[in-house]
Amino acid sequence: MKYIKFIVFLYIVFITHTVSASNYIVNASSLNIRSCAGIHCQIIGKLTKGNIIDAIQEHGEWIEIKTESGMGYVTKKYLKEENPPIRKTVNIIIYATIIITAIYIFLLIYMLPSKLASNNKNARKVYVVNLFFGWLPVIWLILLLAALVGESDES
Repeated sequence: MKYIKFIVFLYIVFITHTVSASNYIVNASSLNIRSCAGIHCQIIGKLTKGNIIDAIQEHGEWIEIKTESGMGYVTKKYLKEENPPIRKTVNIIIYATIIITAIYIFLLIYMLPSKLASNNKNARKVYVVNLFFGWLPVIWLILLLAALVGESDES
C-alpha cells in the first residue's frame, strides 16, 4: 500500500508541474499592465511589442504577471504563447513515461519475486528478461530528455 501511495505522490508532483508558468510574447505595440484583472483597474505600467513575460496565473481573459514593482495583470488577447504546442505534447510524453516507468519498477521489484518462490525453473529467466525490458522506458526517457536539453541549448 505504501508503494501505491508513492506512485500516486509521483503522479501528483508531475501533473502539478505541468501547470507551471507559461511564457508569452506581447503582440500589440503597447500593452497596459493593470493593478487588477479588469479594464477599469489602475494602469501601473506598460509593455511594448516583443516583450516576453512570465505568466503566474490565468484569470479568465487576464493573466497575472510578475513586474519589477510587484504583481500586475495584462489581457490575454494581445499576447502570443511563446512555448509552441509541441512542447506541451513533449511534456505529456515525458510525464507519461515517468509514470509508466514507476509502475514497471513497482511491478518488477515487488510483484515478480513472489513468483520466483514457485518451483518453476523458468521463473528466474522470465524475471531477468522482464527486469531488462522494464528499464527500456527509463532509457528512452533519458534519451528524450537529452534531446530536449540539446534542443533548448540550440535555441
